[in-house]
Amino acid sequence: MKRRFPSLVTAATLAATFAVTPASASAAAWQQVSSDTYYLTDALQRSQGVTTDGGAWYFSWQYGLSKVSLDGRTLASNTTAIPLPLALQGDNHIGGIDFYDGKLYVPIEDGSKYQHPYIAVYDAATLSYTGTAFSLPQDVQRDGVPWTAVGDGYLLSSEYDATAINAYSLADGHLVKRITLSQPIPHVQGAKVYEGRLYASSDGGTKAVYEVALDTGAVTQVLTPNLPSGTEVEALTFLPRPDGSLMHVLDVAPNRLSVNFRHYRP
Repeated sequence: MKRRFPSLVTAATLAATFAVTPASASAAAWQQVSSDTYYLTDALQRSQGVTTDGGAWYFSWQYGLSKVSLDGRTLASNTTAIPLPLALQGDNHIGGIDFYDGKLYVPIEDGSKYQHPYIAVYDAATLSYTGTAFSLPQDVQRDGVPWTAVGDGYLLSSEYDATAINAYSLADGHLVKRITLSQPIPHVQGAKVYEGRLYASSDGGTKAVYEVALDTGAVTQVLTPNLPSGTEVEALTFLPRPDGSLMHVLDVAPNRLSVNFRHYRP
């Protein structure tokens, strides 16, 4: 869920600073096919990040992780997923997660101080912590670690208001390189790599999804959803389904009591 609540002055400043080129024709190519709505405990535990191994969904929320069948049944849950050593440092928020090679890569931060950003590794079958957590450099993750994605041989992440993509080693988490973006992306809540390109969901003013070319950093707005006022966009993932949908985006409804999982086809 939302990581901070800027004042009207701050929001206006951010809107000006992080203005991105309006959606091209490709932005109209994605069409919503359907949506699922979750309530109560399901809404809480599916309110932050999402990824898939092709056979199940994995969701994150502020403190935990869950594994869910493709038809929406909870298969496993870890409601206290933040490792104790990290919690003792003040880490209190899980962001947008990713699945790779039987593992879940889970960003954890200490909002609102943002001094201890980590990516922790979990066994996807059991949702249990493997004992491995990579400490990220705070100088390039100044406002925490809102998301991570595996792609192009790296663990990828950015700051909440992204001006660059940080590429970390999958082996030990050290910073390998930074990919400067052609235009900033505001309020990044989640991202995934699909067919060699990064797609990032934003809770900025347009609630858009952006495509990033990882070789050049070029940013293109590819989806501007028609969402009710007050909706909070969260993470996204990719999975081809029989109904033709491919991109799947989470959002928290304006009532803050339900969560929508929207399914889009290209």
